[in-house]
Amino acid sequence: MHPPASGLTSARSAAAPAQSCTMRRRTAQEISFSGMAPDIMPYEPATASHDLRQPDGLSQLVRRASPTYNGPMRCALRFLRLAPPLACLLAWPLWLHGGAMPAEPPPTTAPAAASIELLRSSVHYLAGDELEGRGIGTRGLDLAADYLAERFEKMKLTPPQGGYFQNFQTSRVSGIGDRTALKLNGRPLKRGEQYTPVTLSAEKAFEGDVVFAGYGVSAPEHQYDDYAGLDVKGKVVLVLRYEPHKGNRSRFSRDDWSDHAGLYTKARVAAERGAVALLLVNPPEHHGQDMLMPVSPRMGATAKIPFVQIKRTVAEEMLKAAGQPDLSALQKGIDADAKPASAALKGVKVDGVVELKRTTADLKNVVAILPGRGDRAGEYIVVGAHYDHLGRGGLGSLSGTKEIHNGADDNASGTAALVELARVLSARGPLERSVLFVAFSGEEAGLLGSAHFVANPPVPLEKIVAMLNMDMVGRLRDDTLYIGGGGTAAEFEPMLQQLDDASPLQFRSIGRGGFGPSDHMSFAMKKIPVLFFFTGMHPDYHRPSDDADKINFQGVAQIVDLAADVVRQWAAMPRPAYVNVGGTMRVGMGQPARGGAALGIVPDYGQEEAQGVRVSDVVGGSAAEQAGLRGGDILTHFGDQPLANLMDLTEALGAARPGQKVKLLVKRGDKTIELEATLGKRPGQ
Repeated sequence: MHPPASGLTSARSAAAPAQSCTMRRRTAQEISFSGMAPDIMPYEPATASHDLRQPDGLSQLVRRASPTYNGPMRCALRFLRLAPPLACLLAWPLWLHGGAMPAEPPPTTAPAAASIELLRSSVHYLAGDELEGRGIGTRGLDLAADYLAERFEKMKLTPPQGGYFQNFQTSRVSGIGDRTALKLNGRPLKRGEQYTPVTLSAEKAFEGDVVFAGYGVSAPEHQYDDYAGLDVKGKVVLVLRYEPHKGNRSRFSRDDWSDHAGLYTKARVAAERGAVALLLVNPPEHHGQDMLMPVSPRMGATAKIPFVQIKRTVAEEMLKAAGQPDLSALQKGIDADAKPASAALKGVKVDGVVELKRTTADLKNVVAILPGRGDRAGEYIVVGAHYDHLGRGGLGSLSGTKEIHNGADDNASGTAALVELARVLSARGPLERSVLFVAFSGEEAGLLGSAHFVANPPVPLEKIVAMLNMDMVGRLRDDTLYIGGGGTAAEFEPMLQQLDDASPLQFRSIGRGGFGPSDHMSFAMKKIPVLFFFTGMHPDYHRPSDDADKINFQGVAQIVDLAADVVRQWAAMPRPAYVNVGGTMRVGMGQPARGGAALGIVPDYGQEEAQGVRVSDVVGGSAAEQAGLRGGDILTHFGDQPLANLMDLTEALGAARPGQKVKLLVKRGDKTIELEATLGKRPGQ
């Protein structure tokens, strides 16, 4: 699952609170989402060096968005990653060692139930080391696609448009260009040993005198500003990572970190003050190891200036040459008194250039159809799950290692559930409506596969009546299944109530709306009713330890049986109408809100890098809807602040307050119009 845009998606921008859905006489739990790292794109995880104590990447989201469970585990949780791997625990199949795929069971006309053994086989294969973590651009991702297509073919499911693959491409940062260089007072530094570009860096040459600006934080609301009285125009700014501390906590946040700690925030603040480049160094007092962050695949906004991380030894050399205290002394002084220690580093000059390599990755969704019967056979139910994961880490990993991230729960579990559901339904013969089974690729990079699917549907989009998404369904605990989207059609909550009464599972609502950080959102944005199945977050999320031996296969089988019941009811009921409810799927620890305001837009995650923020949809009842924003609009200004990209809007919303009136400059077709929005509250405020 991927994180949402801070303050932008419905998870943080719904104007009206999501309503609870009570099932089986239990009060459904609304789990709140409180925040996301400011330097991360809505679909983007943080760099591989991040761990649970780091604020400037996805780890911040884990701390802030983790729900608290009442069961035996209190899980560190990020945003809404929802599908546990489902078939991997009991026996290690022999075919893993020989490379052969698990055999398909003999056909049967008897009513079918989900098979734990088949689920186990699928998860063990998909989450095995041979598939290299199913990362974008890896052989393992292609092997997974081949496996899924072969399974669908053995079930005699129909390939749409002549084949099971729906191919598409995406561009991403793939490495450091040969021209990248950095010199300190004319002496070349060693790339990869003494410095490395930060992935979100602008690509250009730079030179200038060096200025030390503490943590690079400007926080007037906390009476703290590292840039106060400091002239950085035309200069290269050196800053510490993170933000001022008191004890083991941020001085600026009730959570571990505030938005001021974000990498993108630091780059934006420096650029706004005229800096020509930004140098980042790990602070010695609360970051023991001095590791350089790897440049990893990235598809998002970039900073406006070159951004380079340097080793402490390089920073210490600069400080010593300028007659300044060492890093440890400077950091201790700032942390102790919350007083900046900024200064120009006389006699220290750097020059350099940043160049990043970009490659095009070939991706494919795997699609199969179970044809329906009768008058409704031309209408379709979509059941989906993403099959990609993180490969060997990089962006999105919370481990900081290059080990294989097998992604058994995320989302081999949901993918195995999808395949098993196809077997269960096809064994019983055709339903009244056709069923489209879709294994999406590129979800971890920003819902790329599902966005491509709804933009290029193999069947007419208006013929799709509903969508069920399974993401992270492999860690069922206390028999609790989290369900989102129950309010997107009037028929869904009564149906879920009926199923809940008869199910061994306990249903809990994570929001009635259809917007959330997984592939169902692409369908909700097209006004297609959705449901989302998820068993919850856990400490193995986006780590190499998310392995098949931790999957609750019996729980996955129960979820598959429930999914089969849902699809059968959808196939038989009158076509449900989409309801645009204000509430959204929210999963988090329930921490206090961190401030800021909500606008209520759903950004276009497939937007190419360009000036402004393209709006894909607006949340019902939100400030955006009331202001007159619509899908297809491009936001170019928020008040007086120009918006270069989505992160600029995220930053602006973080600094705003509920009830504030803001002028919005919007490009709509060939015209530019001005709107006024009265900002709303973020959920939990």
